[in-house]
Amino acid sequence: MSVPTLIITLLIVLLILVLAGAVIFLYIYWWRMQRAAPRLDGVLRASFFEQPVEILRDKHGAPHIYAQTEADFHRALGYVHAQDRFWQMEQARRTAQGRLAEIFGEAALDADRFCRIIGLQRAAEADEAALDSDTRQAIGWYAEGVNAYLETHTGRVSAEHNLLRVPVEPWRIVDTLGAAKALAWSMSGNWQSELTRLLLNQHLDVYTAADLEPEYPANAPIVAEAMGGAQQLRAQNAAGLLLNQYEQVRQWLGSEGVGQGSNSWVLAPKRSLNRRPLLCNDPHLNVQLPAMVYEAHLSGPDTEVSGITFPGMPGVFSGHNSYIAWGLTNAQVDTQDLFFERIHPEQTYHFAFDDSWEAAKVFDETIQVRRGAAHTERIVWTRHGPLINNFVRQAVGSANPALETTLLSLRWSGHEPGTVLSSVLKLNRARDWTEFRAALAEWTSPPQNITFADTRGNIGCQMAGRIPRRTANLGLVPAAGWEPAYAWKDWIAPEELPYLYNPDSGVIVTANNKMVGDDYPHFLGVEYDPGWRAARIEQMLSEKERFTIRDMEEIQQDTGSLFAKAFIPWFTLLYSDDPWEKVAIQALRKWNWRMDTDSPAALIFHYMLVNLLEMTFGDKLGAGLDGYLGKGNIPLFLHHPFRLRAETRLLQIIDEYDNTFWYTEAASGRQRDRLELLQEALTRSMKAIRRVYGDSMLRWAWGKAHQVRFTHPLGSARLVGGFFNRAPLPIGGDATTPNQTRAALHLPPGLVQTIPVHRQILEVGAWDRAQSVLAGGQSGHALSRLYDDQIIMWREGVYHLMPWTRAAVEKAAAHRLVLQPDVNH
Repeated sequence: MSVPTLIITLLIVLLILVLAGAVIFLYIYWWRMQRAAPRLDGVLRASFFEQPVEILRDKHGAPHIYAQTEADFHRALGYVHAQDRFWQMEQARRTAQGRLAEIFGEAALDADRFCRIIGLQRAAEADEAALDSDTRQAIGWYAEGVNAYLETHTGRVSAEHNLLRVPVEPWRIVDTLGAAKALAWSMSGNWQSELTRLLLNQHLDVYTAADLEPEYPANAPIVAEAMGGAQQLRAQNAAGLLLNQYEQVRQWLGSEGVGQGSNSWVLAPKRSLNRRPLLCNDPHLNVQLPAMVYEAHLSGPDTEVSGITFPGMPGVFSGHNSYIAWGLTNAQVDTQDLFFERIHPEQTYHFAFDDSWEAAKVFDETIQVRRGAAHTERIVWTRHGPLINNFVRQAVGSANPALETTLLSLRWSGHEPGTVLSSVLKLNRARDWTEFRAALAEWTSPPQNITFADTRGNIGCQMAGRIPRRTANLGLVPAAGWEPAYAWKDWIAPEELPYLYNPDSGVIVTANNKMVGDDYPHFLGVEYDPGWRAARIEQMLSEKERFTIRDMEEIQQDTGSLFAKAFIPWFTLLYSDDPWEKVAIQALRKWNWRMDTDSPAALIFHYMLVNLLEMTFGDKLGAGLDGYLGKGNIPLFLHHPFRLRAETRLLQIIDEYDNTFWYTEAASGRQRDRLELLQEALTRSMKAIRRVYGDSMLRWAWGKAHQVRFTHPLGSARLVGGFFNRAPLPIGGDATTPNQTRAALHLPPGLVQTIPVHRQILEVGAWDRAQSVLAGGQSGHALSRLYDDQIIMWREGVYHLMPWTRAAVEKAAAHRLVLQPDVNH
């Protein structure tokens, strides 16, 4: 073959390869991905609808839905959820069902095993059986709206369904309830706290293990300061409670052996410049794309409501109607308990209770695994709940005496038939404090502190949820399942749950901190947020008498850390001849304790903090260390109630002791005093900082280490992953600041895991001034401009209006879609 002919042949082959690549790219980009993007304008026919429905969207894609019947009101929300977020809904129901491995293969098997063992789907089915007729009808209408979209968009539901070749199944009422159960579980975590304490108790003597428990800081805020008695008790001795519990654990085991959040606050008219209540809310959830929440405004013949929804569920969870506004924060109360189980020596799956033996229920469930062998999981369900040993042993390691010979079962309030969606739907129609509380009496799981304001100028806060009433069992560590005294008695009555209404201060702040004092008649737990965020918010709200919406923005985005402020004096006592350590000490002395992205001192502080945690606790806690540092055992559910407990206890130890066992280097037995410990932490930190970031202080910016990356389950996939993830962005704040941006405690700092996924500010009654921002975008379609259009706004503290009146909505409308009833259906 001649040279020219060879060149021509190579060019032809190259052209064919280029064309083939272009065809493959277009097939993936257009046919598999872009084709799934929904229409936002025009007229569409839709099954199930009774009357025409108008859906107006602003430039950020937030739908304003106008329905003529109550049925179409719910159907339309289901329709837009399916338009924008059906893949997210698919993940939620498959999480509850334990069917993720069908999509993702072996990598998701453990997640499925966990969800099957916990029984999220069985709990959802129990909820369905107990639904009242009105709630069943509303969820049924919602499901019809979802299915109306699915049946007309075969092959165009989502790029994820197309790329992974996932069949689209109709949406059912139980799928909504399953999504709600998965959400409730993600906000619960006390079982992990009990497991952590069990591991600590096995590794340390009881006194040392109990000493790890931090007291709720004496100067930290309590939401309802007047609840519980004339004299507020603030200093319950958690270590003392635990010491007694740990001693009982040793007796039951028969051996000595060897460790998510939100902000909401509300101001009365007298504290507002415009003499209207101001209500702010920013739920803190896992970083992901799309965000876990979705904004919507719905208007029907009987209900009009606006705020955040959860795809897969009807109703607005946080927002406002014409009369009232409300916001949610996790109450951090204990609704999960672990129990030791004693098995019959001869009869399989029979367990002791009182003076008898009870047979457990046994389920064998098959989990299908994509490109792998099916897995059969045997689930044993005792009177308390499922046995969790097999899974927990794998999660924390098999060499733990506490888990090798002990059977543990889990009881969770969410296993009982719940009515949370009934509560949400009634809350959407509430007109005053009385109706607000009546609606929340039906709230079951997860327990929340819910702030309130109405157009008459009243403000309040109510704890809502199904919370067990305990006697001997405090739920801090696993209890003896065979002893009736440790069984749950019943539930705390809704009218007995803490609340606060029109306090003289005109301010209510809740940020996962303690709700009531310890003289409150029921034990709610000890795992509240230590109160650093709440204290900072209260501090800012004390700086002047009257506030504006702009002031509320500043508070939501605040990066000031009172925890860092409390720690800094100890660091500034240090002295060093090393020039880099001198620079670090000087930076800390001049620091304003704000976790700003350009702050070198914030970076130095966090390096010193993590090193101090490692030197104080890391070499002494064995298998309990990860839990004590707030690291969850289950990647699917990151929430762990021990978050910030290690940091808070560390500060208390540093404040109290010049010499203590905790300062000892465990491996060598070398004794250190307080200043020696701090000095060693400084030396380690500066060596690490210089190694990672260089010798120039200009490069020691907190934002270089503290970054957020918005991720999607397909973000790691070859060829298409780049379409779904958004690159890391520097971000301020940390776990202790009102703008909470929590990352795991290791060095160098990892990506942020928890953020305010939505910010909302409401001037009550002036609803057209409502403003909000989403950490991501409304759309779940990766090629849509609405997929990520609010990320930079969110990072930079910019909000968009969420109009309410029809005139304001029309003015903001960028898209108009009309759903016409399909007369042929």
